[in-house]
Amino acid sequence: MLVFVYLLMTKTVYGMKARASIQVPQMAQAIGIESSRTNMLTFSVGCGLAGFAGAVLLPIVPATPSMGFAFVIKAFLTVVVAGPVTLTGSALTAIGLGGGASVTAIFMTSVVGDVFFFVITALLLWLYPMGISAKWRRKL
Repeated sequence: MLVFVYLLMTKTVYGMKARASIQVPQMAQAIGIESSRTNMLTFSVGCGLAGFAGAVLLPIVPATPSMGFAFVIKAFLTVVVAGPVTLTGSALTAIGLGGGASVTAIFMTSVVGDVFFFVITALLLWLYPMGISAKWRRKL
């Protein structure tokens, strides 16, 4: 799924329009991109991905109104630590933080894995307040 989203956002006309609408909406509108329509489609793609994630998660976690709360917090913190620049930075941060927490949970307990996740998140935010991938932005 990550490869699909990466290819969608980097190799298609829609991806170019979406990135333009997200980064500089006024300029995107000035060159003829309907930012409101592109944002609506991007939101729809995000909702579809959230629904897919829920379907994948359902066999593991019982269906309750709050079933994704813990995952949303970790996903939000992962994106904050990565920085809002690249999908690659978010993916690498997710692999690093999630993998570290999972390995810690395997050898210790899940609570220690969660503590590891939040401590490393706090440490990375202290070291990189703008996000890990903030320096990856192309200089114009």
